[in-house]
Amino acid sequence: MIVKENKHLLHITTILCLIAIPSNSVHGCGWWGDGEVNRHNDHVLTDPDGQSIPQTLTYRTSKLPGKMGYGIAVPDPGQAIPYLQATGGRPLNRIAELKIFGFETVIDLGTPEKAARLHQLETEAVGMRYIHILVDGVVPSRDQVNDFTQHVINASKDMLLVYAPNSTLLGTMWAAYRINLGAPIEYALKQGATLGMGPDQEAILRSRIATE
Repeated sequence: MIVKENKHLLHITTILCLIAIPSNSVHGCGWWGDGEVNRHNDHVLTDPDGQSIPQTLTYRTSKLPGKMGYGIAVPDPGQAIPYLQATGGRPLNRIAELKIFGFETVIDLGTPEKAARLHQLETEAVGMRYIHILVDGVVPSRDQVNDFTQHVINASKDMLLVYAPNSTLLGTMWAAYRINLGAPIEYALKQGATLGMGPDQEAILRSRIATE
């Protein structure tokens, strides 16, 4: 009887998770749900040279476990690093585990409102700040970039995680943000491209710069 009840509960939980996350989203429940990936987080990632922590910031080193999306750690407003540097190479899959490694704030880009409300509840439940910026597509507006910029500056004393469901949005927002801070344009665009920004998004940012 208990087994049947547990199976019924699991079935209900799965359905609720699928309802909460729209079908066009590229991440599953992951951090903000029952989890779809391995919970054995004592494993430390290593590269062929035996280095446990990736040093280069790219869309590959920003990919989160499973299909959870992409994320970068921001230890201070002028710097982004692979999130695995902040976790000692451990591919975490729960928000509570990020808290253990010093993350205090999460900026969630592009997640639909319904799912974002669930993300907010779970993030704040472990004492972390949750900031949601709803971006339609993969190119944030000027106002959204300004909003993101202010939030990053406000969190300058925290370890910040920037999350996006895809690398294109993450790279484009980061490039636009760095330009906002006054970084050399070519440097900012190159950094955005390494994180996943494409030529079309770069062209839009260049067009904006030309009209400012």
